[in-house]
Amino acid sequence: MEVLKAGKKKPSTKRTVHVSVRAPENVIKAINLLVDLGLFKDKSDFINYALQETVRKYLSSIKLEITPELIDKYFELLEKASPRLSEEEILKVLGDVLNERRTEKETQEGSG
Repeated sequence: MEVLKAGKKKPSTKRTVHVSVRAPENVIKAINLLVDLGLFKDKSDFINYALQETVRKYLSSIKLEITPELIDKYFELLEKASPRLSEEEILKVLGDVLNERRTEKETQEGSG
């Protein structure tokens, strides 16, 4: 059952924010029942699961017309979320990856 998996997963290490919502009393009672049954560790766990599933459902069904403005907005948001590395930083990362691969290859050749 999908809900069991959601209630039993490891706590997320992702940054979270506090959100207050109003919900019908009968919905909260139903959530509390699911928590009492052990399907979720608490109301927050259920609400996080429900939000993620809802977002996944709607995002997978959205069809967008790709426009230059949309692409510009995407890269603008991407830049805010993950600033670009400088050329020097990129070269350092590439060098580290190459060195790691060389070390792995040498280790494999030495044990093989």
